[in-house]
Amino acid sequence: MVYPDKKNYELLLCSKISFHLISYFSIRDIRIWELRERFMDKLRDINLFTIRVFVMVYESLNSLSVANSLNVAPSKVSRCLGALRHALGDQLFIRRQYGFEPTPTADKLYPYFQQIMCLAGQVCQSAGDQPSQQQHYIVYAPATLSCKLASELKRHAVLKQQELSLSVRPLSASGPDDILQGRADLMLSFKPSEKERLESRFIATGERLFVVARDEHPIWHRPANNMLDAIINYPFLVTECPAFNDRIDPLELYAMDHGRQLKIAGKAGVLSEVSDYLMESDAITFIGARQAAEFMQHIPGVSIREMSEPEFALLHDRCPPPKYYAIRRKEDGALPDWLLECVCELVTQSVTRPAKLHQSGASDIFVSHNAPTMASL
Repeated sequence: MVYPDKKNYELLLCSKISFHLISYFSIRDIRIWELRERFMDKLRDINLFTIRVFVMVYESLNSLSVANSLNVAPSKVSRCLGALRHALGDQLFIRRQYGFEPTPTADKLYPYFQQIMCLAGQVCQSAGDQPSQQQHYIVYAPATLSCKLASELKRHAVLKQQELSLSVRPLSASGPDDILQGRADLMLSFKPSEKERLESRFIATGERLFVVARDEHPIWHRPANNMLDAIINYPFLVTECPAFNDRIDPLELYAMDHGRQLKIAGKAGVLSEVSDYLMESDAITFIGARQAAEFMQHIPGVSIREMSEPEFALLHDRCPPPKYYAIRRKEDGALPDWLLECVCELVTQSVTRPAKLHQSGASDIFVSHNAPTMASL
């Protein structure tokens, strides 16, 4: 179907917006149902650009980045959000120190507004007015896998001549529900999902572990293939991997099996917290992905050494190494197959050992600054 002009096109979309929102709220929220006549009047002032701003702010949680992406003044983004707040009678986003936090109403609206933008793109394409709206994908990933993930996926997209808009967000317990409700498209997890509408694809079993500490830490003077028992003598910072080491870390279990007690210095959910803590203490941590290790290596004052295969096996004698899964909706088209394949390939390369690295000694491929090299030992 072709629409003769932009005005008729926007009227059509506004009517569809009203239908989606009123149907949703009349079923799920009695308070909104009682006020829907007033709501309809206010909604007439909401245009597609405002809907687009909402979707982008929800996905990035940063109004300034949205303004830069749309090449408009930040004040215009603020006005759009203000118009929506007035029409819906809700704050939508709460400003926090780290950025915006969506309200429950914003969480409910997002999948519907996202569908509206997809519909707008389809109508535009049918009318020959402009290209269809580019799909934006939300990926949840643990801290150890999120480093460089977006940039690497975009690089692969260029090689495959695909367009890709992507955001990587921290892994959370609500991930499976967010995928089902359209708030996310893919989750990298340490366990499969039990939800019927979700597909869990096994990617790989972790084979690598990197020991991380400050440059001058005494642990670097230990023999490369005899570090594990000495590590227990120092405070240990747990780099959180939800559903893997959130209850007990493999090193805690190893220490208990050897009649020793491991002192837990704390838990860190993001890599920046890891570096800050290590620089100010004798704490040691483990990181199970190469890309995260490469990220840490660029931080001055931090040294990294890969654990030897024999000690890796000892550590995981009673606590198996982590398994990695990709979780997405089962519906066709929920996530392009090429994108899923790229994600699985990148994770596999990061957490498994290349054949040439299968050796008995530890690897000093990440020596930094003042840390002793294998030659000096």
